[in-house]
Amino acid sequence: MSIIPSAALALLLTLAAPAALAERAAAEGDPERGAELASLCTGCHGQDGRSNISRYPSIAGLDPEGFTAGMQALQAGERGHLLKRMTRSLGKQEIADLAAYFATLE
Repeated sequence: MSIIPSAALALLLTLAAPAALAERAAAEGDPERGAELASLCTGCHGQDGRSNISRYPSIAGLDPEGFTAGMQALQAGERGHLLKRMTRSLGKQEIADLAAYFATLE
């Protein structure tokens, strides 16, 4: 292996590491921030994400990956046209924060 490809690889890893760490932090979410945003959801999904109405599923205790996938499907219009409008203003970090919060609830 020559020095130039090794140096290029080292430079690439050095440049990519901060972006990867930022993306990982965003993907993990902040449950405290999610608790502040949760009022967007609890009107339909119930207090603390526990729904009493069969039309709206409970979201308390969902794993963050499942919650995030569901939110992305809603934003894409794959289900729930009303929810597409309600979720369109949420960014990736806000979704991650909500996912982290609802995952902490039983």
